[in-house]
Amino acid sequence: MFTLDDQFGHTHRRGDVFGDGPVVILAGAQRKAPDAMQAWEHALRGRVPQGTRIVGLSDLKRLPFFVPKGMVTKGLAEQLPNVPVLCDWKGRVYSDLGFPAGATISVGVFGAAGERLGIIAGEHT
Repeated sequence: MFTLDDQFGHTHRRGDVFGDGPVVILAGAQRKAPDAMQAWEHALRGRVPQGTRIVGLSDLKRLPFFVPKGMVTKGLAEQLPNVPVLCDWKGRVYSDLGFPAGATISVGVFGAAGERLGIIAGEHT
C-alpha cells in the first residue's frame, strides 16, 4: 500500500494506480529522467492497448536538500502535463516496485492487480 502526490498535488493510492487495467510506469531516478519520460510517453501514447494507463514515478530521495520541492513539481508539470508523475520523495515505492537504483529511465509494465510483468531500464532505454 502506498500514497504519493503527483506533480499537480493530487494524491494517488496504490489502488488508484493499479485499479482497473494494465499500467505502464515510466520511472526515473536521475536529473535527465523527465526528458526520457516525456520521450517514452510520446512514443507509447496511441500504441498501448486501450485501457492501459501511463503513469510516471520519480525517485527523488537523492534530491539535494537545497532544491525546492516546488521547483521540481513545477518542472514536472510543465514537461509532463498529460501524465501524472508520482513524486516519491523517500524512494520507497520506486524500489518496492522493483525499479533499479540509479537508472535514468525505467519502463515497467504491470497487470491490473499490480503484478509486475516486466521492467526494462537504462540510460535512455
